[in-house]
Amino acid sequence: MLEDIRQALRSLAKRPSSAVLTVIVFALALGANTTVFSVFNGYFLRPMPFPDDGVVAIYGSLPKAGVDDTGSSVGTYLDLRTRVPSLEEAAVFSHGERMLQGEPAPERISVTQVSPSLTTVLRVAPALGRGFTEDEVVPGNERVVLLSHRLWTTRFGAREGLVGEDVRLDDELFRVVGVMPEAFGFPDRDTDAWVPLAYTLTESGVAEAVRDDYVEETIGLVRPGSTLDGLRAELDALARTSIEGRPASTAFLEATGYTLRAERVRDYVIGDLKERLLVLQGLVLAVLLIACANVANLQLARLTARRNELAVRAAFGADARRLVRLVMTDSMLLAIAGAAGGLVLARGGLGLVRVLGLDDASDGFEAKLDAVVHAVTFCAALVAASLSSLLPLFGVLREDLARGVRASGRGNTGGVATRRWRSGLVVVQLAAGVALLAGAGLLTRTFYGLVSEGPGFDPVGVWSARVEFPRTALYEDAAARGRFFEQALVPLRSLPGVAAAGFTTMLPFVSSDYGASVVVDGREPLDGASMKAAQLHGVDEGYFTALGIPVVRGRNFAAVETERVAIVDERFARAYWPDSGALGERLRNSAESGDWYTIVGVVPHVKHNSFTGDEYEQTVYWHYMQRPPPEGTGMLVLRTALPVESLTRAAEAVIASVDPLVTLTDVRPMDARVRNALGPQRAPMVLTLVFAAIAATLAVIGVYGVLASAVALRVGEIGVRMALGARSADVLRMVMRQGARMIGAGLVLGLAGALALGRVLSARLPEVAAADPAVLGAAALVLACAALAASWFPARRAACVDPLEALRRD
Repeated sequence: MLEDIRQALRSLAKRPSSAVLTVIVFALALGANTTVFSVFNGYFLRPMPFPDDGVVAIYGSLPKAGVDDTGSSVGTYLDLRTRVPSLEEAAVFSHGERMLQGEPAPERISVTQVSPSLTTVLRVAPALGRGFTEDEVVPGNERVVLLSHRLWTTRFGAREGLVGEDVRLDDELFRVVGVMPEAFGFPDRDTDAWVPLAYTLTESGVAEAVRDDYVEETIGLVRPGSTLDGLRAELDALARTSIEGRPASTAFLEATGYTLRAERVRDYVIGDLKERLLVLQGLVLAVLLIACANVANLQLARLTARRNELAVRAAFGADARRLVRLVMTDSMLLAIAGAAGGLVLARGGLGLVRVLGLDDASDGFEAKLDAVVHAVTFCAALVAASLSSLLPLFGVLREDLARGVRASGRGNTGGVATRRWRSGLVVVQLAAGVALLAGAGLLTRTFYGLVSEGPGFDPVGVWSARVEFPRTALYEDAAARGRFFEQALVPLRSLPGVAAAGFTTMLPFVSSDYGASVVVDGREPLDGASMKAAQLHGVDEGYFTALGIPVVRGRNFAAVETERVAIVDERFARAYWPDSGALGERLRNSAESGDWYTIVGVVPHVKHNSFTGDEYEQTVYWHYMQRPPPEGTGMLVLRTALPVESLTRAAEAVIASVDPLVTLTDVRPMDARVRNALGPQRAPMVLTLVFAAIAATLAVIGVYGVLASAVALRVGEIGVRMALGARSADVLRMVMRQGARMIGAGLVLGLAGALALGRVLSARLPEVAAADPAVLGAAALVLACAALAASWFPARRAACVDPLEALRRD
């Protein structure tokens, strides 16, 4: 083996330019593959911050209303524990924040309310102390807390005596009963503490009331021997029973197709990103195959140049296995060097991944170059080396190597079979390059189409923040929270540079409010596929102005409304009144039997959850004070001509002057939220553009390499042609025709591949069009121009051959 390596190094040293080019090609392709695989590994292969094997997320769905996920409830959790045989255990949780009081300073921490069964579902026990008991879910008994290992270490100095002591969350004392393991994080790594989610175990009362308020999430542990399909069938049956048990909501639930769904918790957390990662992984593998074709061409050139050497070795007794080993050792050394270079490039690629938002460390999906990624990279390098060497080598060995001794003379181009191999590999590279360029073009066109369409509001110059109320008796009343906003907005609107201020129950691209089917007075409800639940927002009179949402018909809310009023978006208005205005019409939540609300205004549709499709396709806005929501938070928005970052300190001072226990969190400019919302489309677009650029570059290098090698091997022939009267222009056209034939074949195959890739992208990413003539034409034109330019250089070199010098050298 050492002798093989020494001989391989000597052989590579004789042709350093070819060796360096091979390493660069491998490094580019393997760097791209390593970058994407590190993300793939982080999401699909690395352990989550909690044991997830057999754990499923269970949630409600309204498929006929276009709402995939309505969350869950305590009532559903109680049913899952007793009425679903496929589940060994179920747990419910609700995420929020609280203020941790005490030294060195008050700190807002992430706190999740959980049922005591959570540790059973996740099969984890506290590292210190104990978990929660069923008695501690009874209202009044829930003042106990489990701390994360991080909070226990950073805030309390990892003091074991802390267990059994009290800490103050908001204005309530909680007894510390345990500390969770260091690697544990649920529902994400940023969670600081867990407290019991209090509920009553009676058949009517709180649990049944909570059942209609979808603010919790549930998970379950599948019983050994049970299947996910069997669990889903049991959930369907439970959903039908639940509909029958809610007479007030039966019509709505039946019309919207209410059901319960189960999904592996990893898939549930990853969500739609799974399809995008699979697409990226497929595209980057195509880049690696292009690199293999490119290196195979380089190998053919080296083997052609080494034909005499191989023939001599064969004449002295070297069998085919020995020759294969010699050539494979060359390739393996180059591939290993390329893998090392790829790992260096991947470090920069991971920086791009983090900028694009594909690295979600808080949920446990961290992309990094760990041992698995290193191992896969080097394995991929060895496989690529084998693919790019064995086929060319076998092609050469099929010819009589003894001809190599006689082939050193005039016109040696390595044989017809070798020339066809090299031309065919270039055609494959060009075809793949066209397909990837077209795919990148489709993603780019989709992205900028979404950007030009906009979110439905003007995010520039808008400051936003979440207002967190303490868990005190005062703010248990939703009306009291509304009065707080009224008091705070007066000084906020007076701040220098503030043009408008408002508040809402939830901002676009933060998360959605609850949705419901809306009944319109005097009209039949929409049904079937046309029925869409509306998203319900509570806002004040300053919200639309602060976000730059115009009222296109009617009026805005007044500061004080004497009648119950609502504003709807244009989609809602068109759904019910396609030929007339919605103003003056009345509506109400179909699940309630309360007062009617009169429509006083119509606004444009605003994208709330995603640029590619909201859970709720229509929106109804209520005046916050007429319909205060049960949640203990709200969102502030301020429009300003000043840098939005400069407002934070002034806004915090205003909030503290009204109530020092109320805090601001999640402070961000709205344009940053919009950019973040575009991340699922931006990341695949940028990475695919990079991959397409690499593929196109490799294809162009392949064209140049084949023609340059052909010219170098045909110098004698070209000299003879020119001595017999061929002009430089004739030689130029001859070489350009050879390049044009490869380019033409590559473009034809590439356009067919682009159409197939477009269908794959459209199936995986519904917002992407399957085909676009302009994109296809542009992709073909760009690569054709680049490849023709690459062809011109060797053609020009051939045209400049001196016939006498060529004949003398030949």
